[in-house]
Amino acid sequence: MWWDRQFTLEHHGDLYERLWGHFLKRHFPEWERFWAHHIVPLTNRIDDHFPKTDRAKLFKRDDSKIDRGLENLMMRNYSVFYFLARSCAIVASEPHLFPEDAFIFLRAATENVSQFLNVFTGQLAHRLGIDKDKVPKWEDIKNTDTAKNILAYRDAFVHSARLGRNPNLSWEFIPKPPHIAKAKHSWSYVQSLDDDEFVDSRKYLAELQRRLMKEINPVWKQVTDLMDDCRASKTYLRLYRLEEDPSGKFRPIPLPAKTT
Repeated sequence: MWWDRQFTLEHHGDLYERLWGHFLKRHFPEWERFWAHHIVPLTNRIDDHFPKTDRAKLFKRDDSKIDRGLENLMMRNYSVFYFLARSCAIVASEPHLFPEDAFIFLRAATENVSQFLNVFTGQLAHRLGIDKDKVPKWEDIKNTDTAKNILAYRDAFVHSARLGRNPNLSWEFIPKPPHIAKAKHSWSYVQSLDDDEFVDSRKYLAELQRRLMKEINPVWKQVTDLMDDCRASKTYLRLYRLEEDPSGKFRPIPLPAKTT
């Protein structure tokens, strides 16, 4: 489709996409490719009737017949970006790091990865003629050490008392993953740990973010490729409401007269 390479986060994203898109560039580039191929055509960006300076150009097209499953997918896709990028921004820029904030957003990102795949598998794949066996499984991500550690730390910070600290180290140091199950119940336990049983939370969070992006990047590539293969179909065009008229003839919204 003509919009595949015409739109970039840097120039056509919303405020947060332009501000934080660079966090995903290296390890999660497939998010932007999916956005360009399958999110942009759900928005007013492809409608030349909207001036380039109109903020409404960033919003979902005002068509009640756009498929609800696509709207759900759009929301989950954006939320993965938003929460992941917020976690990255905290680690990269906060002079005094409160690691619980970054873990909360990282966990929110993984929850939306799960829902993104659930929506795609449960609401769209069959209707688009996509074999569900070809769709990546959330369980494969859920069972990685990355996802498990994100969940363990988030739960320890959110559902337990404030984690204890080491008296010899900066307060940004946290117990290493093997100690979290006990550490969340006892400050005495934390204080009894040797210094080398702690990790610098800023460095550890940055590594978790990189690992998570590397693990979900091929997931977004696979979903993008699967949807690319069927987007010339009448079903895809109907779900996106890109039909020419009610007669059954379909075409994408035409290329604007002037493009940049």
